[in-house]
Amino acid sequence: MPRAMRIRRFVVLGVLIGLFQTSGAVLAAPPTADENSIEDVIRKIQAAYEKTIDWKAGFQQITRIEGFETPITSRGRLYIKKPDKLRWDYSEPNRHQIVVNAQKIWIYTPEQNQVIVSLFSDVSDSQLPLHLLSGVGRLDQDFTVQWADPEKPQPPGAPALILIPKDPRTGLTRLRMEVDPGSYFITRLALFEANGNESSFQFTQIGHDTGLKDRFFVFTPPKGVVVVEAPRMRP
Repeated sequence: MPRAMRIRRFVVLGVLIGLFQTSGAVLAAPPTADENSIEDVIRKIQAAYEKTIDWKAGFQQITRIEGFETPITSRGRLYIKKPDKLRWDYSEPNRHQIVVNAQKIWIYTPEQNQVIVSLFSDVSDSQLPLHLLSGVGRLDQDFTVQWADPEKPQPPGAPALILIPKDPRTGLTRLRMEVDPGSYFITRLALFEANGNESSFQFTQIGHDTGLKDRFFVFTPPKGVVVVEAPRMRP
């Protein structure tokens, strides 16, 4: 998968981790009488992740690349643990693995028999993921949030939001987020890039606070795998 597409994926990771590490400012907002208000939905989403230690789910990713007729469908498992650990295990159509532990990233591709090791700051093309990873990110701070379909009254089912990044350097025009109406965990997330590419994620079999160990997020290269240290970006 092209490096640029991997970078876009880290924006998604940043969003998820950022929700884990909210500072509580949104939670301190006065409760609203209208439980269908957008402020209340944002508060409930951040509250759900604020009290969660670890989170895992199966995922299906569909990527549509501008100029290509057939989308790419991938599947696997995603694991996240506070404060700065996550792991993507892709099983279809090809096996590969992305592990983030603090500011270090391993991208392992068995077919190529190599793992690329980078610093998170060197593979990110904007400061948004870094802000979220460091715990200063918030939905209302980093995005302009609105209903996905403001012309229709919000149903009692899964709320759907549009998030417009306030930092234009992300390369994203918007994100579309759906959450479970009971738990307020993210169930669907779509990214729309300025270049016309789109990536959508559906999360299933969501579990939280399952006791994921720190060692689960440490990548140990299998015997014979070539380790490639990515060159440092210039300041």
